[in-house]
This record gives sequence, C-alpha cells and structure tokens, in this order.
Amino acid sequence: MKADFRKTDFVTSCTRVADHPKDGLPAVLLLGRTNVGKSTMINALTGKKLAFSSKKAGKTKLLNYFLVDSKFYLVDTPGYGSTSYATMNTIFFAGMVEEYAKEKSLKSIVLLLDLRREPGEDDKKFIRYLSGLGIPLITVLTKVDQMNQSALHKAKTMVTSLGVGDVLLSDLREASLQKIRSAIVTSVA
Repeated sequence: MKADFRKTDFVTSCTRVADHPKDGLPAVLLLGRTNVGKSTMINALTGKKLAFSSKKAGKTKLLNYFLVDSKFYLVDTPGYGSTSYATMNTIFFAGMVEEYAKEKSLKSIVLLLDLRREPGEDDKKFIRYLSGLGIPLITVLTKVDQMNQSALHKAKTMVTSLGVGDVLLSDLREASLQKIRSAIVTSVA
C-alpha cells in the first residue's frame, strides 16, 4: 500500500474510544509522555499544521483522528505523565489504552520517546505492557536534533535494551520522516 501523507485531514475528536469513526478503516495510535512531540510529529509527517502543538504539557485532552489519504487514521492521544491534572490524566490514559487495544481497527502503535529524558520505571512498565499486547510497536525517538552524537548513541542503546525492537530516529528532517511514514504504512497494509 502507498499513502500520501500530504492528503491528511482532521476528522473528529472523541472523549471515548467507543466514539471513534465507524468506517472500518485501520488506525495507528500515537502514544507518549506529555510534551514528547506527538502533535509535532503529525504535523511533520503530513506537512500541514493539523495538530495543535504547544510547549506547555498536556494540551491534547481528546483522541484526535486524522485520516491519511482516505486509507487509515493517525490517532493523536493525550500524553501520559506529569501535568497539573496528572491523576485524572493518568486514569483516563490507562483506560483509553486498554480500551483501544481491544479494537480490531488498531493495527499499530507509534510510541514516541524523548531521547533527552531517561525512561523511568513507569516508562519501562508501560513499554513492557505495550510489547505484551501483540500489536506492532513502532518506537520513535524524538528530539534527536537536540543531542550530540555521543548522547544520541547512549540513548539509542539504552532504549533498545528495553526490548522495543528497531528504533527509528526523528530529527524532523525528510529522511527520518520518510522512514517513519514507511513503517506506519507497512503496519496498516
């Protein structure tokens, strides 16, 4: 399958997984901590400002559906981790992931990890949980452009040791974006 990410449109926002579009198209879930760059990633992949990105953590509070080339959905999720409403956010996030994992339309999960931040115990547990779901996991390390080569190598080795398989790097340049697009398309084909 080929998909033109430039032909992406916002479709809807939902507070619950059950309210997702009912057209039977595959979905790819974007997960990560608050302020890891999920919205920025969607904007970079599509070449459009579709998702709202902010330097302030916790701006995404709904499941946001973006239809890519009328073939599948990229689903921007609220982040997990520390925000001013962390308890409610964490409860909502955990339930949302569990509920979404049961959806037949879910074909893969793109897990974004900020390379500048060493994964804590909660991150490691979450990665183990995602790996055990049996859903293809595409791990993307963000903020690569903000690291030197030595720190990048150390971070990539550390993340790979968590058992996430192949790791893609995102410096938001076209070459890295194309690898991410390809991994996503392959997962829904």
